[in-house]
Amino acid sequence: MNQIENIYFFVMLVSVIITIISLRYAITIKRYLERFTLVSKKVSNKELHARLNISAKGELGELTNNFNSMIENMSDTIEEVEYKHLQLKSILKSISHGILAIDINGNILLINDEAKKIIKSDSNQIVEGKNIAYAIKEEKILKVISKFRGSNTNETTKIIMDDETVYKIKVDPVYLQNTVNVIIGSIINIEDITEKVKLENMRSDFVANVTHELKTPLTSISGFVETLKLNENIDPSTRSRFLGIIESESDRLKRLIDDILLLSSIENTESRVLEKINLYNTFNEVKEMLSFIAKSKDIEFKYEFEDESLCVESNRDYIKQVFLNLTENAIKYTPDHGEVKVIVSSNDEDIFINVIDNGIGIPKDDIQRIFERFYRVDKARSRDVGGTGLGLAITKHIIKSLHGKIEVKSELNKGSEFIVTIPKKIS
Repeated sequence: MNQIENIYFFVMLVSVIITIISLRYAITIKRYLERFTLVSKKVSNKELHARLNISAKGELGELTNNFNSMIENMSDTIEEVEYKHLQLKSILKSISHGILAIDINGNILLINDEAKKIIKSDSNQIVEGKNIAYAIKEEKILKVISKFRGSNTNETTKIIMDDETVYKIKVDPVYLQNTVNVIIGSIINIEDITEKVKLENMRSDFVANVTHELKTPLTSISGFVETLKLNENIDPSTRSRFLGIIESESDRLKRLIDDILLLSSIENTESRVLEKINLYNTFNEVKEMLSFIAKSKDIEFKYEFEDESLCVESNRDYIKQVFLNLTENAIKYTPDHGEVKVIVSSNDEDIFINVIDNGIGIPKDDIQRIFERFYRVDKARSRDVGGTGLGLAITKHIIKSLHGKIEVKSELNKGSEFIVTIPKKIS
């Protein structure tokens, strides 16, 4: 009997010990789970600095270490992804072209601010995730992107907007990694090439105009030379008249070439050397050159300087050319017995040159075009007075190179006023 009681007691003792150990382990597991839940919530709320601080051995200890390592790896990965995303955004922002990436369905994945501006989207609005059909407000751009979306070749096209802005749109396919035939989207590059197109047109027009302007005097010279060669018995007066025409056309050709070279020199800003130029002294050189022409037409040539010591940072030849072109034009296009006046004044920042005449004036429709190369209001009259059609274009380029501006006020048959504004200090 005692033996049975001892066995029973031993069984009970072992049961109690197992129960106590089980309860203790359950409590430990519960605490661990509570901490695990707390830390996992913090991690889910992007508090990636949270860690499990449990001193445990065996499997619990290993699980704790693995969990902490997982959080650390996750934190490092997210940091790296965020850094790369920041880099990508910075790169996209610094690109002067409009860039957007779309998936195969036309949903926007990435877009920079320049592209938002071009597609007329609010810069503060988030368009990532939206379909191009809703995000792009410019119909012409939307039509091009929709046409080439999903294409497996590089596509490039030009479009002209209603405001005459010219865009070059390039659509490149994006392939699934390590494949050559599975397209997952497109990269669209939108470049504003308005200025480039204008320059190309200007260059083309300039070449055509130069060719025409050079051809005219050359044809005339060639024709009269041929006539003189084939007719040895031409009387001296006729021969002298032909030679006079050849000389006149040669001078015209030389003036034209000189003006073209000057225009090219002005546009080459790298070779520009600035110095302090006294305006009064420079004008005096021009006045001496033009006084004879003014007297021959009985034109009253007046000038007025607010300060004869007034200087500007510029190139001497440039300032001389501005005075010469504007004043010579005023004298040439003012009838006999007229008046031409040059006024030079200043304020703290700028210098003003006003050239005023009471000549034939400029038609209203021509005022905006008189600074174009080879543009003449009256072609026949311009050639009669020896104009090359480049004088005002040269003047405008000089003033623009000095960060200044030129304005015109004119009334037909009443006269014109050219107002030049040049900063005292050229940055």
